[in-house]
Amino acid sequence: MIRAFTPSVRRSALALLAVFAGASCDKTNTVTAPIDTPAAVDGDSTAANDSITVSDSTAASDSTAGMGTTGDSVALVDSLATASAVSYSGLPYGPIGLWAGKDFEWGPGPFTSSQDNTYANMIVTRINTARLKRQRLVLAMTGGPSTDFTTRGKFDFGKWKNRMNTFKTTTIRNAVAAGVADGTIIGNTMIDEPETPKWGGVVTKSLIDQMATYVKNIFPTLPVGINMGGGSYRWRTAERFHKLDYVLSQYMWSVNSGNIGAWRDAVLSRARTDGVKAAFSLNLLNGGVKDRSGTWDCPGTGGKGTRYPNCRMTADQVSSWGRAIGPSGCFMAMWRYDDAFMSKSANQTAFRNVASLMATKPRQSCRRP
Repeated sequence: MIRAFTPSVRRSALALLAVFAGASCDKTNTVTAPIDTPAAVDGDSTAANDSITVSDSTAASDSTAGMGTTGDSVALVDSLATASAVSYSGLPYGPIGLWAGKDFEWGPGPFTSSQDNTYANMIVTRINTARLKRQRLVLAMTGGPSTDFTTRGKFDFGKWKNRMNTFKTTTIRNAVAAGVADGTIIGNTMIDEPETPKWGGVVTKSLIDQMATYVKNIFPTLPVGINMGGGSYRWRTAERFHKLDYVLSQYMWSVNSGNIGAWRDAVLSRARTDGVKAAFSLNLLNGGVKDRSGTWDCPGTGGKGTRYPNCRMTADQVSSWGRAIGPSGCFMAMWRYDDAFMSKSANQTAFRNVASLMATKPRQSCRRP
């Protein structure tokens, strides 16, 4: 059930929009593992486990069942009927994990976007629903546990490509092209925290560019990005991105003891050097001031985090930190949706404070400059 958190959205009868199908090219890319193995660089070994992706039990299969069927085609026609008139303003803002299968955990207002794992057998429905609710999407076509894409503890490009190949249907290509064109789709996150040891130390910026090229051969207009931890602007600084569009960086207090302005500026500087757009995220559940007192009751914070010694952010931190970084990126996320956290009235006020500022900022693309 969707919780009442925003006024309902009016739906109008709209004209049909013509959609261009994306050309594809099934190339086999060669991957060379680097000599050096990067360590977690966000200044906190626990942060590497705060995956920016989320599990979606209602869409846990990447099966191609149902793709390109009559039902999907009808759903696509329904979505095109609204695409000709839908419009978005402001910068997208919302938590990771806002979706519950085919609909929302909450509201979705005041949130205007979310990132969630996206599977081929439900992507068209999700795009349609988001458009009708005037919500914007960060897709995660290759989301889920890292073990889905590793072999003997190392990133397996072949497994990753196999998942991407499940999206190579005309129906899905057309739906994604329409979503990008009208602004419903912000981009697609290809990998979560490549700087951490969970990928076996074989992921480089060159490899990420190969991944970006592979996605763009299927979806030519779709911006592609990666999610990274708070200290990841220091990751592989001798390398550059040449195909990647954006990098989302996630903040937690332990990165630099709450000096979020300095952190924001460092992330933006790295983005300029790497030739990518920046996006930002707050770690709501483990990003507050840590409690190492031994009792782990997190006094003066937003409550206990998901594991010792982490604590949740306070409402003041959500508001002030969100307003400090959100307008500087092409969208803003938060890790992650949580019933208890979202239900607190002080936190709801903080979300609205950030959302009101984001709504006043000019809309921008997440495509690389």
